[in-house]
Amino acid sequence: MATSTPAQRNPFIVGSWVRGEDFFGRSTIMRDVLEGERHSIWVLGARRLGKTSLLKEIEHRVQRSRETPFVALYWDLQGSGDARGLGETLLSSIEDSETFRRSTDVTVDELESLPIAEMLANLVRRTVRSGWRLLLLVDEAEELLVVGRSDPATLARMRRVLSRGGDVRSVVTATRLLARLDDEVPLATSPFLHGFIPPVYLTPLAADECRALLARGSFAPDEVETIIERTACHPFLVQLLASRLFENRDLAATLEQLAADEMVANFFSVDFQTLAEEERALLTEVAREGTRSRRELASGTGQGEEALEVPLYGLTMLGYLTRDGDSYRLTSWLFERWLRRRL
Repeated sequence: MATSTPAQRNPFIVGSWVRGEDFFGRSTIMRDVLEGERHSIWVLGARRLGKTSLLKEIEHRVQRSRETPFVALYWDLQGSGDARGLGETLLSSIEDSETFRRSTDVTVDELESLPIAEMLANLVRRTVRSGWRLLLLVDEAEELLVVGRSDPATLARMRRVLSRGGDVRSVVTATRLLARLDDEVPLATSPFLHGFIPPVYLTPLAADECRALLARGSFAPDEVETIIERTACHPFLVQLLASRLFENRDLAATLEQLAADEMVANFFSVDFQTLAEEERALLTEVAREGTRSRRELASGTGQGEEALEVPLYGLTMLGYLTRDGDSYRLTSWLFERWLRRRL
């Protein structure tokens, strides 16, 4: 009697962070974090480009390394709201990391009554006393904007702790919105982001990294290249498209479903709003007119060519635009479809 072959598990992960064998690429950024000279690093990336996965993978590698000088602590600021909320999220992070508590002999009970800046200072002292350097991995750092508007003094005190050179290395991840921090929350001393700027860009995956990820699905070579072209190697879009294709094996139908999917449209819409006004204007001009030179973009948006240098660089690094000779075009077919519909 014949037995049925069990269905292969879908190897693609959509909507949650990954690490270990599920993590692909990012070797240059991780080398900068773990081996570089900078003690304050802002990893700037668009939504769902893998900022949380990057921090979780760094934490994972530090925990598994026998030669690292660091002990890592992942700290998610989302929902903090104020100084007290920052303290609560930090305590939760310490509670969740048995490795950190064991390495530093820190307990939540001894910290919970302290203000957030003293809490951080205590963590740095205890980590150094235990023979380590603190690697603080701060996710959703846009929350500092919310805190700073109501309590700039807290940010000033936090900055004093986080700028202690060799004792602590701080890595923050955030979208472009974090750039507003120094303008909206001016501190009496140095700006909070001093040392974190210039940011390190979290780009889409490289094509070879994307192919390594897609190899999990045993897709045909032409399907792999189509996925790369249509998603521009954006990790979330690659995983989403590959996951659905793995289930139905019809690439054309899957692409049309994704192009009409309200979840994907909402993702693009929210992501678009995190960009600066001049960046949105540039993307809109390219979507409306097609491939455009810098001179044509300057004319179409009413900006000088020199003023376009920084936003064009940022949009290229974040994967929205691609250089095509002396001109620029939208990189992702899916994003282009959404933006043209929006217009």
